Amino acid sequence: MNNDKKILHFSRLSKLGVKQEIAITLQEVAEVMFTSTRHCRTLLNEMRDFGWLEWTPKAGRNQRSRLYLVYAVDELKAELAQQMIAVGKYEKALTLIGNDQVLFGQLLQNTSGAVQREGRLHIQLTYARSFSALLPHIALRNSERFLVRQVYCCLVLCDKNGLISPQLAHHWVYNAELQRWRFYLRPALTFHDGSAINADKIAELFNRLKQLATYQTELAHVTHISAVNPLCVEFQLDQPDPGFAGLIADVKYSIQPYLQLQSQPYSQLKAQPHSQLNAGAAIVGSGAFRVQEHTQQYLRLQAYDNYYGHRALTDTVTIWQVSSQQTDLPCTTELQANVVHKTNQIRSNYAANSLEREIDSLEQTTESDQKSRIEYGCLLAMINSKTQLSLLQRKYLSQLLAADKLMSELTKSANPIEAIPAYNLLSNWLKIMSVGTTEQPLPSKLTIAIFEHHTLKECAQAMMALLQQAGFECEVNIYSFEELVQKASANTLMEDLILISLDLDDNLPTSVFHWMLSNSVLNQSLSAEASHWLQAKLISIRQQQPLTNYLTELESISTAMITEHWMIPMLHHRQTLYFQGVLKGVSINVWGWPEIQDVWSEEFVNS
Repeated sequence: MNNDKKILHFSRLSKLGVKQEIAITLQEVAEVMFTSTRHCRTLLNEMRDFGWLEWTPKAGRNQRSRLYLVYAVDELKAELAQQMIAVGKYEKALTLIGNDQVLFGQLLQNTSGAVQREGRLHIQLTYARSFSALLPHIALRNSERFLVRQVYCCLVLCDKNGLISPQLAHHWVYNAELQRWRFYLRPALTFHDGSAINADKIAELFNRLKQLATYQTELAHVTHISAVNPLCVEFQLDQPDPGFAGLIADVKYSIQPYLQLQSQPYSQLKAQPHSQLNAGAAIVGSGAFRVQEHTQQYLRLQAYDNYYGHRALTDTVTIWQVSSQQTDLPCTTELQANVVHKTNQIRSNYAANSLEREIDSLEQTTESDQKSRIEYGCLLAMINSKTQLSLLQRKYLSQLLAADKLMSELTKSANPIEAIPAYNLLSNWLKIMSVGTTEQPLPSKLTIAIFEHHTLKECAQAMMALLQQAGFECEVNIYSFEELVQKASANTLMEDLILISLDLDDNLPTSVFHWMLSNSVLNQSLSAEASHWLQAKLISIRQQQPLTNYLTELESISTAMITEHWMIPMLHHRQTLYFQGVLKGVSINVWGWPEIQDVWSEEFVNS
């Protein structure tokens, strides 16, 4: 008998009472369940074996037996739905609980973690928001860029020190005299749809990227891109660029089919039920995982068997969008692994502990299997040039909103943020502090622009409090991430202060360089004179410096912009990962997520 009929019979029994002892004859039970006594006895034994009820029969005709229902009907349905979710039967689970999305989200969180099915390892996570389309050429938030790294490869990789390593290209050569770069591809590379990756397709991809507004500044010095042969792509430049390989190791230069550049951002797709919306059908990548399904409710990645490198140990990763009960907590991803009836957690989040930890240990492991690190980037405020404040006015405003004052104000929040004050763009760069406070006239009402982001909201509220203490009114305007980027690109952000997140990737030197060169909010905020100065400095670095020198050179530029009070660093998050020993090989990456390619469990291996 299937579960639906058993549940029907159980629901009839529940009318007798649940979680209480009932003295009843078998005949009376049969009458309640509308069945024969013989079939009733079979049903009771089956339900007892399933753990739904306790049934202690008494011998003899008309003897009253003991019946005890362990669950209420809704509780039983939730328990069965949780079991279905654990084995990947999501649609059946949702149907069983009557499409109750809140309960479904709770069950997802309860069953999240790593499970083995048919010898393969599957990971399920929950996340507080849905993801935009995993397309490298659109503006992406931090978690989307992490996922893009899982779905796509670049020609080469660049690490935090500016060192280059192979990816789709196994070799590369720079001819300084001819100002020419050549990249040699691995043979037999394929996209996730099985089509070949060759030099012609990569050349066409980059030629089309050059035509996009968000790439024109970065690729302006690239005059010609062509395929020398099927396994060699050539980039001809009109000026020196010894670090070009690292610049195209950025997430936005991930290798994808060039026709995919026409794809619309996921956020612009008309909202539909998750069963009808499959944005993942259009996503074709080149990395360790392929997008199996992408809806407004979940994202499912599957390991790509023809990946050029080591196949991921994890077979599938499903990330469900589940609104957190604590909606004010910033970007929290949880993995809960239920192994041998013990609940353990893997979490990638900004933990709410002390705000006063020292920065000298940027990455650590404790006895409780906790790893933490200070993020590369920071949250910062840009002073909009449209406000037309003088240097002294910008200095006064920067002093009113200095990082130490802001952090002190943030400690009063009901939702503390684990972070340290930021005195420069990177936590290990020169600490910039301003001496004294010289009062200057400012507009009586100041406006702040932010996008939907927990910590930016907290910072905006703290800034509002600080400005009100100084006698200034303040108004906060909240945009979606996409809307803020669009307004900045169109140079139409009119607010006095713009709060943004400088999220950096694993290619640290070139992440900072790209942000300074082409970030739309930064470019909109600077005056024409400051923007011209910045562009000239960056092009000079690109022409003269190797990648390993980039961070040193960029530090002085950052310091100059802070000293000129165009931007106000606010805080560096502390990212923390907990996994309590259940899964092996888990490490925290620069995005604050676990390295899902490498997740495995000794228990699964030995089973």
